[in-house]
Amino acid sequence: MKSYVFAGSVAVLAGLLTWSFDVRAPDDVDPITSGSIRRDGAHQQFSMANSAARTSCVAERGGAVSGRSRSFTAPADCNSVWPGLAEARTWTENEDGSVSLANGRGEAVLTVSNDDGSAAYQAQEPTEAPVTVLAIN
Repeated sequence: MKSYVFAGSVAVLAGLLTWSFDVRAPDDVDPITSGSIRRDGAHQQFSMANSAARTSCVAERGGAVSGRSRSFTAPADCNSVWPGLAEARTWTENEDGSVSLANGRGEAVLTVSNDDGSAAYQAQEPTEAPVTVLAIN
C-alpha cells in the first residue's frame, strides 16, 4: 500500500514539474501593444501642430475645473501654431465629442474633434485652421 502512495505522489510531482516548466506563449497571442488617449485625472501633454505654417508646441491639459472642463496651459510659442492659443485656459469636452479650447473670457480659440477614429484631434472650428492635436503622454 505504501508503495502505491509513494508511486502516486511521485507521478503527481512529476506531472506538476513538467507542467510548470512547459511555459510557452500561445501561438495566437498578438505581440503588438496599442495605446489610446487617457481619460483619467492626470495631467496630460499634447503636441499642437500647424501643418501649413510648419510650427508646433507642447501644451498641457490639467485638472478638472467643472463637470466637463479642465484647465489648459500653452506657452507663448503656441501662438505660432494658432493665434490666441497661448491664451487658452480651459479644455472643454462638448456633447458632440469635440473639444473647445477657450480663453479666460470663455471665448473659444479653437475647437477640435476626433471624427476619424485616430488618436489625433483635427481642427473643426475655425474650419480653415490646419491644426492637429495629439496626446504625447
